[in-house]
Amino acid sequence: LMVEYHAHNTNKGTEEIKGDGLTHGDTMKKRRIDFLIALIPASDSVFPLLNIKFRNSTLFGKISVSEPALTVHSSSLCLLQVETGDLGDVYKIRVSCDDVPGFEGWHLKSFHLEELHTKQELNFDCKCWLSLNREDKELVKEFPAVNEDQKTLPVYKYVVSVHIGDRWGAETFANVYITLYGKRGDTGVRKLHTSLAEGRKFQRNKVDSFLVEAVSLSHLQKVVIGHDKEGYGAGMYLKMVTVKESQDSDKEWVFPWWNWLDTHLGLCGTVCEIVTV
Repeated sequence: LMVEYHAHNTNKGTEEIKGDGLTHGDTMKKRRIDFLIALIPASDSVFPLLNIKFRNSTLFGKISVSEPALTVHSSSLCLLQVETGDLGDVYKIRVSCDDVPGFEGWHLKSFHLEELHTKQELNFDCKCWLSLNREDKELVKEFPAVNEDQKTLPVYKYVVSVHIGDRWGAETFANVYITLYGKRGDTGVRKLHTSLAEGRKFQRNKVDSFLVEAVSLSHLQKVVIGHDKEGYGAGMYLKMVTVKESQDSDKEWVFPWWNWLDTHLGLCGTVCEIVTV
């Protein structure tokens, strides 16, 4: 289980990251995290480790809660307390969990963040499943902060289209992952699970489109796309990636590549970074 906060930087102090730890000059601040989750009835889950990740433009740290394992029961309220530096103005959170054997998914009702010194609070109204078998069939979700002092950002279902070239061996059976980057942050790494197009994904001369739900990124700037090299002849020939803000949007960003994502062909790499044209 991973919870990640994204914030606008308001801290003028100096901070640096050393390994997985967090070193900074500011006074550590305690934050309490409450999240209410309702799981599938009679299907309690054990998370091997809970990670809390904080980020703004100058800060990127990961803090592991001291408990080695987190057991979450149906309709339970979890209370956690962590210490961080100044996060700035948190505008969204990203919640994700791994697809481990026996995990049926869980339903997240709400998420609450409180800064214990100033009593400032942020609420996130979630009401969604993180599951590959329900609703959007996703294990990653983003939620905008609901706060009287700042505008709540919209959530979009970006249409990400992957264009495979018309070359022998251009197709792949590997798992493909993508990250979208915009002026307002990124989506984090997303696995492209379910294509809107019929048939097997990522085949020669085929275009597969996927919905990637995220808090608005504003103007898109680049994408990072790659695969895990699984399967025989895993390399693929990628023409381009195109992204629309929604299925009804006329605005489209184009990220051309026209090269292989292969360990032996092209640039001999399976991950690439592409800026928009």
